[in-house]
Amino acid sequence: MGEHSGDALRADPLVQRALAVVLLRQALPLLDTLGEQVAAAHIQAVIDALAGNGTVTPPHALS
Repeated sequence: MGEHSGDALRADPLVQRALAVVLLRQALPLLDTLGEQVAAAHIQAVIDALAGNGTVTPPHALS
């Protein structure tokens, strides 16, 4: 791989999507620690939607 292979990976939509999911999952416990249940519920709904499993729980139903 050339010196710019990292740039190519970062430009790949699948890699960007995976990175977004990783960051969202890292945010969940931080929001929980801060007592931000509504924000955490929204983040979880986004993770569920990105997973594409068709079982997204609306954030208002989690509180």
